[in-house]
Amino acid sequence: MNSQDNYPPEMSKSYRWVMATISGLLMTTSFISLTSFGILSPQIATTFHINNNTLTVLGVDSFSIGLFVAFFLGHGGLFDTRLKTGVLVSQIFLILPQFIIPVSYNLYFLVALRFFQGLVIMLLALFSLQLSGWFRPEERAKSLAFTLGAITLGSAAGGIMPRLLSSVSWQEAYYITGIVMVAGAVIYFIFVKDASTLREDLKKEKKQKHPSAWKNPMTWIMGGIQLPLTWTLFSVGGFLPSYSEHLGYSSTMTSDVIIVWGFTGFVAAFVGAIIGDRLTRGKVTGREIFNSRLKIMTLADFMMGFGALTMILFGGISYEWLILAAMINAFLMMFPPNYWALPGSIFPIYMVGAGAFGMGLISNSADAVGPLVSSILTSNWDLVFGIMVTLSFIGVVGNLILMKVKLKSF
Repeated sequence: MNSQDNYPPEMSKSYRWVMATISGLLMTTSFISLTSFGILSPQIATTFHINNNTLTVLGVDSFSIGLFVAFFLGHGGLFDTRLKTGVLVSQIFLILPQFIIPVSYNLYFLVALRFFQGLVIMLLALFSLQLSGWFRPEERAKSLAFTLGAITLGSAAGGIMPRLLSSVSWQEAYYITGIVMVAGAVIYFIFVKDASTLREDLKKEKKQKHPSAWKNPMTWIMGGIQLPLTWTLFSVGGFLPSYSEHLGYSSTMTSDVIIVWGFTGFVAAFVGAIIGDRLTRGKVTGREIFNSRLKIMTLADFMMGFGALTMILFGGISYEWLILAAMINAFLMMFPPNYWALPGSIFPIYMVGAGAFGMGLISNSADAVGPLVSSILTSNWDLVFGIMVTLSFIGVVGNLILMKVKLKSF
């Protein structure tokens, strides 16, 4: 699909923006679960008669491990030609626990349910493939900004909703947010359409025997370059409320930090997508497109580390400094739209789905390890954020090297 003259008809239809918007809406309603648990954890801990920090660690870690395991579900090509089925599975794993958690008074059962909710992250690979059938390579980051920016937008909603629902119990808040998730899923399935050209191409290629995505070096390279981002994104998303409380800020101020971080990330996703799409304009080869997007991904890694460093050095000085640090760090969201716009350009058509799940499986191993390590180190917050800074530096240097070296895949 790299030829500028042979784009499928779907890529000229205005409906493609409807697809991007409803995909973003579904991601927003889905990722309310990322931060709402952290905000509501004091009330939940009281119900379970355990320490709030213990509950937060268990809830965040189990969710994060689910984020990693999710990519096992599709890396073998299970959903390549069944995209809507994959989305349905992810929503079942997300929504059913949302209604069961309020009546599950067993801590181990709650931890298991949080794990299943983390499986929703498989939407990243599914939407990367689904939207690649609707958008040209130079538009794909903008289309994915709706969905990927929604990760932090949903996190912001997760910070707003508990405040709006402060007059009700945490159980009722869970039910209400669950209804919001159901509404998002219903709207998605009413309006979603798979691009017919992509669907037919995938079915045709599926019948033929092709080499495994694991034999393509780009699967490993792409998996590796997102490791710093996934470590930091879900560690900050899960533990920023705890860090804010550690610094002595009130629950209202803590919610505001999450809201600002979330909305800034949503805006940053579009900023990164617009710049990335502009940089790829006129580029034809996979190598040219890869290098163009790698530039904005490198800038995102820098902003991510700079924001984490600012949290360490100045977050405790004043609340305004913590807000500023959160905003800087949120510009890490320039990375994901450009990253997930690449599978359709760097993999052959038969490998796009498996390649996307493969690189997601590798990169999201940090989802499981990062928050787990952070939870162990929360007695030393400088070390928690220091690791993020170090990984960001490694990401910047690694990306700069990749721009120069020869890659066999191109």
